[in-house]
Amino acid sequence: MGEIIFKIWYFIAILPFFILIEASAKLGEFLKKKEIYMSWDIFHAFVVLLIILFIILLLNGYTF
Repeated sequence: MGEIIFKIWYFIAILPFFILIEASAKLGEFLKKKEIYMSWDIFHAFVVLLIILFIILLLNGYTF
């Protein structure tokens, strides 16, 4: 039973976090290679993710 709960937790919380970290690293490398933005890091990715989530929630009718 514990193994099933761990796999569910892994797919819901841990795996998307790893994907976000890898995608942010790849985007940072791309931006630095093209000399668009030289200081991209994971904190920028979190801010962008939170802004996107905020816009989606506002468009779906959630209010403060």
